[in-house]
Amino acid sequence: MTYQPPNGLQLVYNPGSYCHFVLYSEPPEVGPGIALSGGKILTVDKTVDGKAATTASPYVREWVQRLEPCDPDALHVALVGSKDAASLWQPCVYDDPQSPVTIAGDGCVCWQTFHDPVTWMPVAANHFRTVSGNHENWRYYTCSPLGFPAGQRLASLIIDGSEIWMRAEDGVLHFLPEAQGAGYSSGYGGGGPTELARMIEKIVGLDGYDITPGTPHGMPDRKVLAWISSPAAKHTQELSLDQLKLLCRTGMVA
Repeated sequence: MTYQPPNGLQLVYNPGSYCHFVLYSEPPEVGPGIALSGGKILTVDKTVDGKAATTASPYVREWVQRLEPCDPDALHVALVGSKDAASLWQPCVYDDPQSPVTIAGDGCVCWQTFHDPVTWMPVAANHFRTVSGNHENWRYYTCSPLGFPAGQRLASLIIDGSEIWMRAEDGVLHFLPEAQGAGYSSGYGGGGPTELARMIEKIVGLDGYDITPGTPHGMPDRKVLAWISSPAAKHTQELSLDQLKLLCRTGMVA
């Protein structure tokens, strides 16, 4: 892996274990933290006022559907923090109505643990269900990667509301690598669109290879930032690498 963190921290890649991210846990009174990778929180509604909800985007659903259940471990604890750590081992209301995390045998505030079989990222999902069942959702906590697996190349970048994804040439969906504290956004003027514009310039400069978090300091090209900040960049869309190159040349994607 080519990402070089500061202060001499050495990252180790092992295909049979966790890869492409770093977590750390602060002392219990402080809570969990993420050393390098940006944290991600995705919400999937199950019901709203008793009816099935469709608020999750197709990309969120694609990612959630590939997750595999697993036993909790230290990385899941680092994601949820000491306050909720014990709940990782408590069953859901659907499995045990008498579980310590159920409410009146019908509501639920449990945590379930998963891993992403593509990257082996840890994922902790917080289940919220009202006693009536009128409101129910899952919030998935994980981290963005530090890069693609070796040899992979970006095929497209996906603007998906507040989430930015990338798809590799093999068709697999990934979070766009994101440095801690440097989130992406689009459709308005601000730091998020500026960071995304800089990342697009970085992707194009590397021809879609070796996508790692962090961007150069300074402002991106004015025409790239103008499009990322415009209403045209706000709706959900999947931009090919050729479209990103066109954006950097002309300020347009078509």
